[in-house]
Amino acid sequence: MILNACTTTGYVASEPAYVEYQRPAPPSKLHIWVDGDWVYNRRSSAYVRRDGYWHNPTNGRVYVSGHWVVGPRGRSWVPGHWQRRGR
Repeated sequence: MILNACTTTGYVASEPAYVEYQRPAPPSKLHIWVDGDWVYNRRSSAYVRRDGYWHNPTNGRVYVSGHWVVGPRGRSWVPGHWQRRGR
């Protein structure tokens, strides 16, 4: 697993409310939509939503969406990431 030093995992008692927003038109047929992620804000001790975006994927890579996990300390967000196809 690769960890980003700028990423801080935070724990919350419940997941934030879903934020609905309108997806912009794709820049081309080659682009795929990458859903937004939740980012932990240490000052507010809460997760804030980062909007999704269109991305032109690299050959041989697929995007794995982020998801919530539940552990003994509460709920935390595992960010989405790109990985090699077939892993």
